[in-house]
Amino acid sequence: MKKIFLTLFFLFTLTTLICNAQAHISITNPVGTPTLTGFFENIMSHLLSVIAYVAVLFIVIGGIMYVMSGMGGGNDSLKKLAQNTLTFAIIGLALAVAGPSFLKELKTIVLGSPTAPVPINLNQAPSLVDIVRRALSFLLSIVGVLAIMGLVLGGIMYIFAAGSVDVAKRATKMIGYSLLGIVVSGTALIIVRKVAELIGN
Repeated sequence: MKKIFLTLFFLFTLTTLICNAQAHISITNPVGTPTLTGFFENIMSHLLSVIAYVAVLFIVIGGIMYVMSGMGGGNDSLKKLAQNTLTFAIIGLALAVAGPSFLKELKTIVLGSPTAPVPINLNQAPSLVDIVRRALSFLLSIVGVLAIMGLVLGGIMYIFAAGSVDVAKRATKMIGYSLLGIVVSGTALIIVRKVAELIGN
């Protein structure tokens, strides 16, 4: 009997509060954005700041380990651990910083513009040919940039070979592969555009 009375009292009180509060309470969006895309962008920006702090922390730790490895005659295992820590922290930081750029390029590949809204109407959606053409253009552009960077690096290695035949051979090989990469990526880009024009017509 006591439980029934308490349950009824609780329900009556709750109903009264809800009826009185309907006109006075406004619920704000706790996420801060009305779209799912905005929600994930907020999460990504917070994650990027956390990753940046953690990466900088590990860069400092790797530097301290590197300094400590030189003290007392040089500890090779600590030096190797310090090098790995620095390398992985820098790679992680670079990936975190480059992540939004890759997402922007991916949206550009799929939708044609990084600011384009996601199409709801099927007639507004890009064709598969356009998506493949944009993806191949993007990938071939990356290959071209990497080939040019390899060409510059090979030239620098060749300049600083200082009479070392082994370094000069490696530099010559790098320059040759870079030139081949530039030719292949340029030719493939032209072929992809021509095939896309033929398919599009």
